[in-house]
Amino acid sequence: MFVSDTALIFEGGAMRNAYTAAVVDALVRNDIVFPKAYGISAGAALAVFYASRNPERARAMFTDAVRLKRAGGPVSLFEGHGFFDLQFLLEGLSEMNTAEHNRWTFDFRQLKEGPTDVHVEAFAMETGATAAWTRDDMPTLTACMTRVQASCSYPLFTPATEVDGQRYIDGGMGTSHGICLDAARADGFSRFFIVCTQPRGYRKGPLGLAKREAYRVAYRRYPKVVEALEARPAAYDRLLDEIDNLERDGAAYVFRPDTMPITYKTVDYDALCHAYDLGAAQCARELPSWRQWLASA
Repeated sequence: MFVSDTALIFEGGAMRNAYTAAVVDALVRNDIVFPKAYGISAGAALAVFYASRNPERARAMFTDAVRLKRAGGPVSLFEGHGFFDLQFLLEGLSEMNTAEHNRWTFDFRQLKEGPTDVHVEAFAMETGATAAWTRDDMPTLTACMTRVQASCSYPLFTPATEVDGQRYIDGGMGTSHGICLDAARADGFSRFFIVCTQPRGYRKGPLGLAKREAYRVAYRRYPKVVEALEARPAAYDRLLDEIDNLERDGAAYVFRPDTMPITYKTVDYDALCHAYDLGAAQCARELPSWRQWLASA
């Protein structure tokens, strides 16, 4: 089923994406093909895993990875690799398994030659600009995974990622505010299949004083980062209001977790697998509704 008029959009959420990784599996296994997949932060990883038809990698990234010694943790954070070692989890595992066919293998050729383009974003620390990259900007596996890593570089938890001489952090700080709705519109789409990582009704609310001060201290040399971090909650909540309106009007199908049993920093393997299983069960229940909405254009 090729859906020519609809954009696929993955929200980030770090380890909460264990739940929505099941959406990648359901879409791929049911041969639902979108022309372009958009993603920010952990959603960028799901976007490239979907476009490359790698549902096993999508699941492993948010479940099995925490069992790997080099995946991250407090020691990794202290050594400067981040609480999650994104370079290892993305490019490292891909490079190590290019000659294999296992859950860590990444089909880069499928990404480049398949029917689905990608769009991932990151935030430039010095200039405050939002960088947007498609597969045309990813001539090599390293170029692909470095850009995904940049999009995933979550403030305070992971170091910035350098791309073409610029330092980048999580794309959620940019003009899309975590969900690439405007980017998909700019590409001409008017229908959107949006995969969120929070249940219906969730809103961020104001930034707490402690987190605000932590950001100001950590990024005192990067005022554009501080401005973006402070402005994001209100902008994100307005975006969710807009998505609710699109859903009511029939212009968007929004997959929202029935429940979210984990947090963005959960590293308990059993809890992550449970979240994935809950996501898979919800996908199975919603699949007929997906098909009906996708066919209704």
